[in-house]
Amino acid sequence: MKKLSLALMALAIMTVSVPAVAQEAPRIHLIHGIPDTAVDVEAGGANVFENFQFGETQDLSSLAGATLEGLTVKLAGTDTVAIDAGDVALPATGNYTIIAHLTADGTPTLAVFENDTSTIAAGEGRLTVRHTAAAPAVDVLANGDVAFSNLANPDGVSADLAVGTISATVVPTGTTEPVVIGPADLPIADGASLIVYAVGSLEAESLTVLTESITGLGTAPAAVNTGNSPVESAAPWAVVAGLAVAAVAGFAVRRRHAMES
Repeated sequence: MKKLSLALMALAIMTVSVPAVAQEAPRIHLIHGIPDTAVDVEAGGANVFENFQFGETQDLSSLAGATLEGLTVKLAGTDTVAIDAGDVALPATGNYTIIAHLTADGTPTLAVFENDTSTIAAGEGRLTVRHTAAAPAVDVLANGDVAFSNLANPDGVSADLAVGTISATVVPTGTTEPVVIGPADLPIADGASLIVYAVGSLEAESLTVLTESITGLGTAPAAVNTGNSPVESAAPWAVVAGLAVAAVAGFAVRRRHAMES
């Protein structure tokens, strides 16, 4: 794993689904994964976007390699500065997802993940699970069996699996209950990478998942699609509309390859 230290929030434009065009083209997507408070983002003294909500995604690809000057995040509709990030340099190349999320102890932060866009064998799809929730380490069960064990915030794990649908649940590591997220049906599609983020807070009963997908990896990426809605979960708390990013300036952002053994 590689680590990248940034004082970073992000600038956003365009839509939630964009063509990838070529594997080498830079792709930077921003996901808000912290429930409860909408934010406005400013750069260079100008309001870049307003009322950015939990679960929404923005495409930052056109800004790859740019420096965002005087980046600040304010509580939506107010002058209250939640984050003063200063001047922020975005990666110039590669395929990245930036997610605002909670650390294991509930502190708002950002993680930068480098997505694995390597070729997937015929008849298989890629599943990546990233722990970005305020919760202890967990096990991820697929059809009742442990697929990934002892996954801690902010780590991610990945595997190429046979095409099909798996029923996934998340439980405290080393146990089979209580189920803290799920069950959720996850489609493993031919030549596609499904990335699942565990988000929210165990204590606040807001745990849920957000997903994004990269298709066309049987040859080269064709599209990067990010869902605005969480995967359906049987957890009683489901998703709370809104996004919170608060009270941290100059935090450590982690950059990781999506595929980790």
